[in-house]
Amino acid sequence: MVGINIFNCTLKERARKLILLKTLLVFWLVSLQGYAQRNISGKPGYFNVPSAVSIEDGLLCLGYTYNPKAYSLRSPGKLPEQILYANLVILPNLDVTFSLLQMRSNGKRLKSEALGDRQFDIRWRAVKEKKYMPAIAFVLTNPFTIDGAMITQAIVATKQFQINQLWKAELTGGYGSKYYIGRNEKNANNGNVFSKFIILNKSTDKFKNRYLVGAIAGGKLVFKNKIGVMAEWDGLKLNGGAFVQLFKHLNFQAGMLNGDQWMFGASFQGNLNAKTNN
Repeated sequence: MVGINIFNCTLKERARKLILLKTLLVFWLVSLQGYAQRNISGKPGYFNVPSAVSIEDGLLCLGYTYNPKAYSLRSPGKLPEQILYANLVILPNLDVTFSLLQMRSNGKRLKSEALGDRQFDIRWRAVKEKKYMPAIAFVLTNPFTIDGAMITQAIVATKQFQINQLWKAELTGGYGSKYYIGRNEKNANNGNVFSKFIILNKSTDKFKNRYLVGAIAGGKLVFKNKIGVMAEWDGLKLNGGAFVQLFKHLNFQAGMLNGDQWMFGASFQGNLNAKTNN
């Protein structure tokens, strides 16, 4: 009887793995060959700074970022963080991002924080890039957020330059507001999402992290759309690092924040619209 139970459990595990493998294979087959570099929360960009680059309609990106404790957004200097995100382009000029910011302790997610800091953002490209005109986009966190440490309210402009057949460059400049609309409510009492709206200041709110406040900028130099280096000014510090694309779908990046702490991340992306690949 014990042998039967073990055998049944093994079959269930095999079935789960087979379903997961099939899902990944389908996603792989419809994946795009191109990709956009991702910032800490999954938006096209650099390390923290978002960009205004255009990405294909229907593109889905799933990723992970590790943020060191010295520059953590929720508990600066106390605990490191991990960010899980999903970014989806729903229109040619509009993409949405759902992210989970979770604190880590002793190498594991801090369970006392439950799922973590949940956030929903939009990035609307108001102006498409032209020969002498950069792309311009607004990046906004939804105002229904409670207790958010990664709030973004910014406008960015991005221009790309094809240097030659092998090399291309990208430059971004923008401005982030320190003011944002939030809700003065606790998750336990979050029965009405349209209640208790207030204007908050990133310099004086609960976290005081001044995330993406003031002038922000970023740039990267890319070789064959496969490997590159990038740098940014996120309003507080200068960050720099490198990234590499593998198998046309996987992207890995690592960088030094302010010259003294490492951040790293990985993402996998593919297009849900098969027609895009025809």
